[in-house]
Amino acid sequence: MSRPYRIGLRRALSAALAAMALLATPASGAAKKLFVQKRDGQIGSGDGVSVKFAKATKPGNLIVAFVVWDNGDPVSVTDSSGNTYASAVGPTQAGGDSLFAEIFYARNIAGGADTVTASFETAIGGHAALYVHEYSGLGRMLPLDTAIAASGSGTLMDSNTLTTHSTSELLFVGAVSNGASVGQVTRGFKLRGRRRGELTAELVAPDVGSQRVTALQSGAAWALQVVAFTYVGDAPVSPRFPLGVGASGRYLVDQADAPFLMTGDSPQALMVNLSESQAAAFFANRRRRGFNSVWINLLCSTYTGGRPDGSTYDGILPFNNGFDLSQPNESYFARVDAMLRLAAQNGLLVLLDPAETGSFLSVLTSNGVDTARGYGRYLGTRYRGFDNILWMSGNDFQDYTNAESDAAVQAVARGIQDTDAAHIHTVELNLVSSLEDPSWEPLIQLNATYTYDAVFANVLEDYNRPEGLPTFMVESNYEFELAAANEPTPEILRRQAYWSLLSGATGQFYGNHYTWQFISGWQKHLDTPGSTQMGYVPRLFGPRAWYDLVPDQSHSVVTAGYGDFGNDSPGGSDYLTAGRTPEGSLVIAYLPTVRTITVDMTELSGAATASWYDPSRGAFARIAGSPFANTGSRDFTPPGRNRDGDGDWLLVLEAPH
Repeated sequence: MSRPYRIGLRRALSAALAAMALLATPASGAAKKLFVQKRDGQIGSGDGVSVKFAKATKPGNLIVAFVVWDNGDPVSVTDSSGNTYASAVGPTQAGGDSLFAEIFYARNIAGGADTVTASFETAIGGHAALYVHEYSGLGRMLPLDTAIAASGSGTLMDSNTLTTHSTSELLFVGAVSNGASVGQVTRGFKLRGRRRGELTAELVAPDVGSQRVTALQSGAAWALQVVAFTYVGDAPVSPRFPLGVGASGRYLVDQADAPFLMTGDSPQALMVNLSESQAAAFFANRRRRGFNSVWINLLCSTYTGGRPDGSTYDGILPFNNGFDLSQPNESYFARVDAMLRLAAQNGLLVLLDPAETGSFLSVLTSNGVDTARGYGRYLGTRYRGFDNILWMSGNDFQDYTNAESDAAVQAVARGIQDTDAAHIHTVELNLVSSLEDPSWEPLIQLNATYTYDAVFANVLEDYNRPEGLPTFMVESNYEFELAAANEPTPEILRRQAYWSLLSGATGQFYGNHYTWQFISGWQKHLDTPGSTQMGYVPRLFGPRAWYDLVPDQSHSVVTAGYGDFGNDSPGGSDYLTAGRTPEGSLVIAYLPTVRTITVDMTELSGAATASWYDPSRGAFARIAGSPFANTGSRDFTPPGRNRDGDGDWLLVLEAPH
């Protein structure tokens, strides 16, 4: 190709890129300052490249690492602060060349002086590079929204279209070419790292929807990756335990007065069936999945997957003389200490049951009220400095109507409160509200709802109680288990979660047949559809004022299409739950089945942006014609079945505050 022709082609490409850039330019005034710092480094040989940040990183921030290397073998990323790195997209090969690229990220980082290292399975042939970037204000539980990768051999690099699902997302670009340069990235992107044939850039996209990135490169092969991370702004870095009750009395808050949406898992037998290293891996997995709470039984026997003598997997007994509660075994409780610390390191609240009543009710009654209270004082004294605890008595506590049994269980709670005034208490009775036993009311600050039926009926009943305690759904159908004649599919689990939160709950707990007791094969049942989709719950509610939502019990917001109210099995109910903030800036409605509903738009504070949220994928789809005026009524119909092939969707209406 002659030089004049190459110049003409480049000019034509530049013009095309300029036109595409105009289409992709963000709205004015939308940029948010998320970038903190960046560094990069490269090597010509060896099996690893390390880069040290110039200044200490901040806890809770996000690190994005872009790695380029010249063989196809795997690469992993670690750092000196112990943060966990996940692959966002890739690896992607540059055309037919030997160059590869991959973007990694570490969320909710520990903070401090930090060196990031990319380690290669086999030594590189001649070139590798590592670009590291720190950002603030991005999601701490599930920051990754979507990603795309492309490669080719032409001059024009084109990512193709990816779709973002929330506003102000960070679009991070990593590009590599086997030529001398990469440039002319889509207008609006800020260059962050640039070396010969390599580039990183970013843009804060104010609008939801299609995004596309292009650039020009001077070589014969290229790879381009784009990753979208969700924006959460100035939300708290992580929960500051212990928890308290919020101003309205309807939800929990941490010590920074930040509302705490309980998103829980139920590894009840963890204390006796896992080693510390296994527990650390489990907690890290649950943190990555979006959980912020776990239910653990401090003592565990056959009723909850343990051994008859209450021992750990490696033979440590909880007490020195059978089940004499006055003689705790220091080795066992040191193990408890370690497990609680591991949970805290992962930002997890522990619902800690001091003596679950399935196996230990008879132990409590045989020891007597005084000894049981002394055991409670021991626990209160030992654990009052462990901030990430919420005490939960009971567990299928069927015998609460028996005065002797109730007194023995309450004695432990009273003993804890004798020496520990810092932590909230609740109790799980058997398939009823905590407040069904009025004698517990002075002892608890949080109500637990427990049912295998359609949970909205029970949660709403508890929401409407005059006692006015915050309520959470502690237990319902577990994944991979049969209950109430329904096998809990992901759809059933989603119904339980969204019904609960839109009926006024401050959170809800998931359970898994394999991991509540840690039976054989549990490691292969961690990243299940149900556990994944529970992580999409806080993705929707977390950035929004969920704690101000008032259940639409009178159907003044959703005026038609709300289905039949009935305490049926969860799979047999079509009832819609909806919530509205008092000033009308937010309405969320959960439709368990596809049908048309009618919304009184005058309940919104202004013109409302409308979206459908697919709870099976955690993805938004903006409704055509939105925003809609806050006048009259409007019908809404979901766009067919969701990505799981089920009928459930959430309608999200957001108006100016």
